[in-house]
Amino acid sequence: MENINSTNNQLHNEDSMNTTDLLIQALSAHFNDNPTNFTSYRNSVDKLLREHIKPMTSRSGKSADGDDWKSQVKQRFSGRGAKWVFVSLEQIESTLVNLESTGIDCTSYRKFTTEHGKAWIRFSAPRINNGSQSAAFEVRTEGATKDHPKQLHYIPLTEIESCNQMPGTPKSLKLEEDSAPVTNDMSKKPKKKKDPQPASNLSSLADSINDELSQEEPELSELPESADPEEWSAFLEAEGLTDLDDSDVDFDENF
Repeated sequence: MENINSTNNQLHNEDSMNTTDLLIQALSAHFNDNPTNFTSYRNSVDKLLREHIKPMTSRSGKSADGDDWKSQVKQRFSGRGAKWVFVSLEQIESTLVNLESTGIDCTSYRKFTTEHGKAWIRFSAPRINNGSQSAAFEVRTEGATKDHPKQLHYIPLTEIESCNQMPGTPKSLKLEEDSAPVTNDMSKKPKKKKDPQPASNLSSLADSINDELSQEEPELSELPESADPEEWSAFLEAEGLTDLDDSDVDFDENF
């Protein structure tokens, strides 16, 4: 380690060299003092990085006053229902275009958000995006109840006030339901059908018609044109009236 310190002191005096060149020279000097194979040397360098460099990176998320900005972002969106926020359609548009360029269908999401004039996103985690401390939000294009961990919209902390906390989840607010009215098929009453005639009444009616049709007008023999008793006797016999006594018929009186 003494060799490293002496080398570092020497290199620090060379202002014309950049930090990358300094690092290469320091590693070369360290390797010359500790010659070994590449794998062993890399492992020893990894150990030095973990001991001396990693603690520096763990403090990178803290501000000058010692507060962790990531914890502050998480705290802002912690609690029941606090993760859902509204953003403007203009603000979400570039993210939707990027998602669609990768083959993601945003049709339904665009439809619902356009109807309400604003978009809804769910807080995921604090992230560094393009070198800026940001809050990452899920854009749930396939429904608010389904996780979309890889579909993220980033809002820099300097613009975090542009989002507004929602009073509830998209499901509870019914933001992703069609607003078309449901047709009430029960509004029209079906026409009342006439009760059919009882079978017994139809049968009686048919019997009555048949009886009337079966009754033929009786055929009567022609009456004798004269008052001859013999002709009348023959007529009466033909009509089945021969049981009458002759005294009951007075031909002379009738003709």
